[in-house]
Amino acid sequence: MISFPVYTALAAPLAAAAVVLVPMSAATAEPAGPLIETTCSYEQLDAALRIEAPQVADRLAQNPTAQQRVRDFLALPVDQRRDRVQDVLARNPDWQQKIDEKRGTPEGQQKIDTMNRIATTCPGY
Repeated sequence: MISFPVYTALAAPLAAAAVVLVPMSAATAEPAGPLIETTCSYEQLDAALRIEAPQVADRLAQNPTAQQRVRDFLALPVDQRRDRVQDVLARNPDWQQKIDEKRGTPEGQQKIDTMNRIATTCPGY
């Protein structure tokens, strides 16, 4: 059973997944990282998910609304993706604390590593 918010969020909008995965840039206090900065299309990201996180891919495949949100997110330029993530954090201030807590666990780090690998390898799909 996947309980870490990264996976839950990815089944919903990718923006929420990015919130969980990406650190805030120390210099700018803006979200940064592979999920926000990826050049992958939805199809490439989905293919990478099927290999690296098949349970997440299955959940996403069963949710057309989430699929469209991911497509919409990936269609945005990087600066607009950052803004979207900032907006999500601003509307959900308790998320940052939960994110930080999860990030510090071995399970959380493993899932972050998986999602970062997906974001950086998806151009090959």
